Amino acid sequence: MLKVTDNLPGATDKSWYPPEGTRLGTTFFVRSAFPWLGHYFGGIPLGSTLAPGINGIVSWGGRIPAKSAMAVARLRRLPHWHLEDGFLRSVGLGKDGAAPVSIIVDDRALPVDGGKASRLELLIAAAAKGDWDSFGKSIRERMTEHKLSKYNNLPHKPPSMEQSARRRILLVDQVLGDVSVERALGSRYSFDRMLDDALASGGQCVVRTHPDVMAGYRKGYMTERAARTAGVVLLADRVSVASILEVVDEVWTVSSQVGFDALLRKMPVRCYAVPFYAGWGLTDDRAGVAAEAALARRAGARPSVDQLTAATLGLYPSYRNPKDWQPMDVFAAIDFLVVELDATRRA
Repeated sequence: MLKVTDNLPGATDKSWYPPEGTRLGTTFFVRSAFPWLGHYFGGIPLGSTLAPGINGIVSWGGRIPAKSAMAVARLRRLPHWHLEDGFLRSVGLGKDGAAPVSIIVDDRALPVDGGKASRLELLIAAAAKGDWDSFGKSIRERMTEHKLSKYNNLPHKPPSMEQSARRRILLVDQVLGDVSVERALGSRYSFDRMLDDALASGGQCVVRTHPDVMAGYRKGYMTERAARTAGVVLLADRVSVASILEVVDEVWTVSSQVGFDALLRKMPVRCYAVPFYAGWGLTDDRAGVAAEAALARRAGARPSVDQLTAATLGLYPSYRNPKDWQPMDVFAAIDFLVVELDATRRA
């Protein structure tokens, strides 16, 4: 078990979480969409945001139901906590019913919010001043050894891509309306700039787009323009993030977690907004004027990749085994997913 230090107060006891026994309320959407959520809060069933006798309110993500829950918390003068999937979640997708091995709980802001200092941001800054390299390195090496990411439902196989002697730049498109884009102080213009800069760089531009965008079910920020642009490779193969990162030289993104996956492999990463891993001296930051305050806020800390990993995957999330909902640490979560992946491949 990790020892709480002066550099990272509360990192292991999660002192910012709701106190044990707290009766929490949330929206009907959260209660119906995440029936397992109460297991992360002592097994106490979650009530309505309007229920009498609740001691706090939790919200999920950053869309309308979350804004509604936050408004009720303010009106009722109750403490509020932001919830979201952890950065290491599951084999299958949440929309397919896969339960998570981790969630994040934050009393300050969502980690995608570049305009505010989330609890994760404070942990990263504190980790930069502590002896967390060995811990973070162990996590990072286990993640990359097993080719894990947030979701792990796609196969590991080389993507279909033309050969090129030029430096290969992966540009990550995102689904139009992705909450993390605006929250990370990005916009549609961020994607236009990213593609313009990549075309001017002389590298081979590979745009990773979502399969639903290619099929016409959803729109992306950049895919349509990229499809009309000569020399751009559109990549919509249903292969793992790890498989794609193995065949590119650097990653450019607005706010996708693929940038963090690339940092775990110590690849060059350029950011056109302020995701949680930007602004620490580990990325080439091109977010523009709107992000100056956020970048300046983080400029006082210069964590290593391993310190960033320690805070992001080791100290910030809450891990539980979806089989029995008992607490576990990040290493047990990695082992659990590896076993699940092996079972899926054999099925």
